[in-house]
Amino acid sequence: MAFFKDVSFGNAGRDLVGFLRTSGHHSPWLFLAACVPTAIIMYTFYLDSIEKATPPPREIIYIESWPATRSLEETKAAITERQKYKDEMRAREKEAYKAFGRAVGMDVDKIDREAQSEEEAKKADAAPPSVGAGQ
Repeated sequence: MAFFKDVSFGNAGRDLVGFLRTSGHHSPWLFLAACVPTAIIMYTFYLDSIEKATPPPREIIYIESWPATRSLEETKAAITERQKYKDEMRAREKEAYKAFGRAVGMDVDKIDREAQSEEEAKKADAAPPSVGAGQ
């Protein structure tokens, strides 16, 4: 480090000893009062660096596994059941957002009607034209 090339630790130590030996209004207690908080802060940084250096504990992730003999019907039933659960969760979430909107004074029914009409318009635009409509 370029900073420490100009520093003489021997001279700094002699200067400190000379300061502590002087009698007068420079008390060693003031020196300790200045050094103790600094030492505490440096020690807490040291402890923090030790704690952050340790890696977090391993996280175990369990996945679902099925037997190899599982039939297609069982798979479809499991998918249907899971989809029902997801739909229920979405419905509960939507109701919670509606309740929050009502609590803050929004007209959630109007917003819902507008969203449904936009969705129907998108479906109508995406629908293929009927066979006889072009004549």
